[in-house]
Amino acid sequence: MFGSLGAPELIIIALVIVLIFGVGKISGLGRELGTSIKEFRRAVKDEDAEAARQQQAPPPPQQYQQTVQAPPPPPVAAQPPASAPPPPGDPNKPNTPNVF
Repeated sequence: MFGSLGAPELIIIALVIVLIFGVGKISGLGRELGTSIKEFRRAVKDEDAEAARQQQAPPPPQQYQQTVQAPPPPPVAAQPPASAPPPPGDPNKPNTPNVF
């Protein structure tokens, strides 16, 4: 299990640990570890039960809210764009080339 460590070596290591930390600390550590594992298992079980409940429960009904739309603005009279070039052959414009 631990390679070359046998039963006598493990017993000696355990005795040294008990001498260093004391029996009270080791038993308290074991108690806290057991409590932590129990809390963890309870939390996992509660989450699983909650997820199962959510899958079985029907979805809540959706509430539709009626919205009132404002009427569209009145149409604007169509005007030609201000930067439209004059039609070709306009008598008011001389035939000079654009320098820019």
